[in-house]
Amino acid sequence: MACHVLRGEFSKDFVEGYRAIFIDSDRNPKWEPSRLELIRDDDVDRFFSKIDDEDWEDLKLPPRSNLP
Repeated sequence: MACHVLRGEFSKDFVEGYRAIFIDSDRNPKWEPSRLELIRDDDVDRFFSKIDDEDWEDLKLPPRSNLP
C-alpha cells in the first residue's frame, strides 16, 4: 500500500493532503474521488495489490533472530 501511495500512480491524495497541510496551509484538500461512496471495490483491491512493474522489487527484510 505504501508503495502505491509513494508512486502516486493510483491516487494523488497523499500529495494533495500534504499540500493542504504543509504547503498552502489551507487545510482544505481536494480529494479525488470527493466522497468515500465513489470508491469502487476494484480500486481498493488494486491499491492493496503488488506493484506491477518488472523493475520493481519487493522489499526483502532480513530474518529476525530475536524471535522465540
